Amino acid sequence: MLWYQIREYRDADYSAVRTLYSTGFREHAETVYLLALKQPWTQAVLCGIFLLIYVLSGSFLTCIIGVGGVMLAGRVAVQYIFEQGIQLGLSEDLLDIRTSYMQTGSRSCFWVAELKGSIVGTVGILPCVEEPGAWELKRISVKREFRGRGLAKALCKTALEFVARHDVKRVVLFTSMVQTDAHKLYDSIGFKKEKEFVWPSLPARLINFMVFKYAHSRTGGFMSC
Repeated sequence: MLWYQIREYRDADYSAVRTLYSTGFREHAETVYLLALKQPWTQAVLCGIFLLIYVLSGSFLTCIIGVGGVMLAGRVAVQYIFEQGIQLGLSEDLLDIRTSYMQTGSRSCFWVAELKGSIVGTVGILPCVEEPGAWELKRISVKREFRGRGLAKALCKTALEFVARHDVKRVVLFTSMVQTDAHKLYDSIGFKKEKEFVWPSLPARLINFMVFKYAHSRTGGFMSC
């Protein structure tokens, strides 16, 4: 017997789904902050600030405190950007999950994985805005303590079996460079990376934040995941 149940979304799941999405999104803030620190221009700026403070104060301690303050401000800025990203997601398809995914007769759906009454995973699929004619796999989330146990794969398989029954021939998804565990999952269920690009926002361009587009064709066998 499975330790979880995958079922279609219910209105009572609304808050839990949005909380799970927000929590998972925030987990990547530290990785992105470290990515920003590795950028040559960031290191040049920090060195410049260090030298400027030293020229003005003549104190290494003051320099260290000053650079540390700048780095802390940068960490706060990254967190702020992440919170803006979370709010964007919550104001799009997750604002009204039933309308976005659960319309009668549509080839879209949203599922949750439930364990003892708690939502521990989610996945959704709906027509892709960026590529008309394709469907997009979205909101793949699993609580941290339940990862590595096949739940994400089972959720994706549920979505792919659904679109196979509805004669959908192409499914795409978008993921970021920091979601390395997810890349392995997508490879294992037959998705292939088709494209990579820098996310079109100023903060993303500053740190060269890459987004990957994966695709799965029905000719590859949705049902064989």
